[in-house]
Amino acid sequence: MISPEVLRRYPYFATVSDESLKAVAQIADEGTVPAGTQMFSEGDTADALNIIIKGEVEIQYILGSGDRRTVDTLVDGDILGWSALIEPYKYTAVCTTKKDTRLVAIHAQKLRDLCDRDPLLGYRLTNQIAKLLAHRLEGARVQLAAID
Repeated sequence: MISPEVLRRYPYFATVSDESLKAVAQIADEGTVPAGTQMFSEGDTADALNIIIKGEVEIQYILGSGDRRTVDTLVDGDILGWSALIEPYKYTAVCTTKKDTRLVAIHAQKLRDLCDRDPLLGYRLTNQIAKLLAHRLEGARVQLAAID
């Protein structure tokens, strides 16, 4: 469990009620992942929605040739693992820490259950995820268009 005030620092939770924020904080933990750690691979079950407190994480897609292409680098304040909220709840990329990374990990199944019981929370979080995905899709297109 973490303090609700830790979550309140991030825009994803800016419009969430205090009661909902406390519920999310109860299913979240803070931890550190060493630099160079592959946190997950494409197709792995998305078991956590993470917020990077401090650090740097590289997101890569595996191309048809088997090569990896970095499409984004996430930094302090970014969400990692949006797949935890969106079916089929599978990660869609490879994620590797570039630096020691401190993060908040929110338990995926418990968060989905909470969103089912609190539809306004679910709406607000998925709305934030949709904005995030639109931004990342545009970034990925730019990166992939640069491939020779």
